[in-house]
Amino acid sequence: MPKFTLISRARAAFRVFIVLAGAIPAVSCVGDTWESLVTFDADTLRPPRLEKVSEEGGAVLEARFDKAAWVEPAFLAVYPDLEISAVEDGSSLVRLTLAAPGQPGKRYTLELTVRDERGNTSSYLYHFYGYNPRVPAMLINEVIVNTPSTTIYNLVEIFLLSGGNMAGVTLFQGTKSYPDISFTFPQREVQKGEYILVHFNTAGAAGEIDETGASKTEASGKGASPTAWDFWLPGSGNLSRDNNVISLYTNPDGALIDALVYTSRKYEPGARYNGFGTGRMQDKVLEVVAEGGWVIQGEEPFPDDGFDPTGATSTRSICRDSKSTNTKSAADWHIVPSGQRTPGAVNSDAVY
Repeated sequence: MPKFTLISRARAAFRVFIVLAGAIPAVSCVGDTWESLVTFDADTLRPPRLEKVSEEGGAVLEARFDKAAWVEPAFLAVYPDLEISAVEDGSSLVRLTLAAPGQPGKRYTLELTVRDERGNTSSYLYHFYGYNPRVPAMLINEVIVNTPSTTIYNLVEIFLLSGGNMAGVTLFQGTKSYPDISFTFPQREVQKGEYILVHFNTAGAAGEIDETGASKTEASGKGASPTAWDFWLPGSGNLSRDNNVISLYTNPDGALIDALVYTSRKYEPGARYNGFGTGRMQDKVLEVVAEGGWVIQGEEPFPDDGFDPTGATSTRSICRDSKSTNTKSAADWHIVPSGQRTPGAVNSDAVY
């Protein structure tokens, strides 16, 4: 999905030279028709088209166009309250330097209007997130995707492999390009070896408190752990029981950190979408494979490359082993026996 939005109709600036009939000498051999006197070059009249925006180190935005572009200063701003201190334009790569980086994880909007050398203009809005230089290393470590029980909601456990700050990190049911449910973390300092629990389809009860403070025991909602940082998504809907992807990114448009592909489907020769059932599911898998988050056996992904969640329940979670082994494949995952789920603690190696 594109990160930018075209917000105004492109304006083409061009001249049409009309030659009056009386000024054309009468030459009987002239084969040119009137249409040939006015020629419109589509590329000449087309304004610069934005192809990609990337953030370099948090203080520079690089906007790449399909032709040389010049910025219109009167229509250049970042909201809320970020100042652009320098502009480098006149080529297909436009560099915008911020006076100071944004707040890590905070959502900002760039308003940008550019023109080409003939005055054809186009305008865009681009949403980006304040650069977080301290995104920790982490893994999706345990999930409960089946029907919630009286004691626990659907949840995803994240295990921290290093310290850092979670600001802007985004957890998806689906992927960043094909999202079903998402949660973007606020500022939260974490340490190596800690756990985070994200609870889905919660009721919004008094104890369902995002633990952004100093204590892991502040939350008391259903399934809260005194040994993990708890976060809640009231009314978000349950996680899919089957045939989906859970993914973790540095920010909503950022780099893939980790993924879990799970499906009980089996490939049959001639099946559409490689047996995944829908084109959307196939695209989710293709995306995490392309970004190095999931390893497959062949050149294309098939359901057998994913983890089979058959047998998972609210008491039998899907998890990695006790060492949180990560080969980015189905081999890392197993279903524990009833009663051996461990949100907020080391996983069980027992297999259902």
